[in-house]
Amino acid sequence: MEKLRGTLGPGLRSGISGRGWSRLAILTLPALAGLALLGGAAPEPPSTPAVVPQYDKDGALLRPKNFYTWVFVGASIGLSYAKDTQSGPGQFHNVYTQPESYQDFLKTGKFPEKTMFVMPLYQPAQKVSINKQGYFEGDFADLDVSVKDHEHFPEGWAYFNFSDSQGKPVDRAKAFPQPMCYACHSEHGEHDNVFTQFYPVLRDAAPHR
Repeated sequence: MEKLRGTLGPGLRSGISGRGWSRLAILTLPALAGLALLGGAAPEPPSTPAVVPQYDKDGALLRPKNFYTWVFVGASIGLSYAKDTQSGPGQFHNVYTQPESYQDFLKTGKFPEKTMFVMPLYQPAQKVSINKQGYFEGDFADLDVSVKDHEHFPEGWAYFNFSDSQGKPVDRAKAFPQPMCYACHSEHGEHDNVFTQFYPVLRDAAPHR
């Protein structure tokens, strides 16, 4: 308290009674304690996305819903990892992730547990209505999803496709075997098993590693 008294001007010190000092201490000490806590605050833990992966009793991932309201991180057309030549422009790929996962990536360069990337695919279309040149997204074609969830997958990341053998949409999907997707993402993903190099919203915002 003497230290606190010494910080006040002489006029203010002489005008504060003993009872006044008590009231001043009651008001001041909590604020000082708060400043001390702020100075020693631990780093914020990674956020948990508000929407997390859901599974059935057999461990199959349920088809994500309402992902069009998430953060749109990028798009591609005809992007493929195969050397085979494809005819036409190829399918449109749009990629979405939860807002909390995006915000954590901006801070750390990694994605938190329960992150999902949802990629709907659309057939290319052209010469509809007034369109004379170029392509736009036509009919829905497929849905791919990746999930970061160590609770369910020892490697952390797992990869899914929501179509059956006839190409019809399904409501749940089992993860692909590890060699099919995980190994490629682990080797070539620019950040945390994710191909951020293909999506400017992530590529340009990534912290320097």
